[in-house]
Amino acid sequence: LTGGRRHSEDEQVMLVTRAALAAPFALSVRTTQHGRSVLLGVFSWAAVNLSTPQVRKDRHWFDLGVGLDWAGERLQGRIYEIDGEDGTAER
Repeated sequence: LTGGRRHSEDEQVMLVTRAALAAPFALSVRTTQHGRSVLLGVFSWAAVNLSTPQVRKDRHWFDLGVGLDWAGERLQGRIYEIDGEDGTAER
C-alpha cells in the first residue's frame, strides 16, 4: 500500500507520504522435549511521514494464525492508526 500527495511546486510529481506491506511467514522451532513446532502468520510493516524523515514513524506487526487476505485488510486500517498516536502524520 502507498499513499501520497502532489508536490506543491510540480503537479506532475507525487510525494509518497506513507507505505505498508504484508508478507506471510512460517517459523519452525525444534526442541528436544517437544519436537518441532511451526508458527504460521503474517508480518506487516507500515510507515508514515515518509516525505519528512525527522518525524517518520514505523510500526511492525506479527499476526499468528492468520492469512494474507486478513492481514491485507487489516493493514489498510493500520496504515492510518499510526496517525492517531500523536496526530502528526501526513495524509
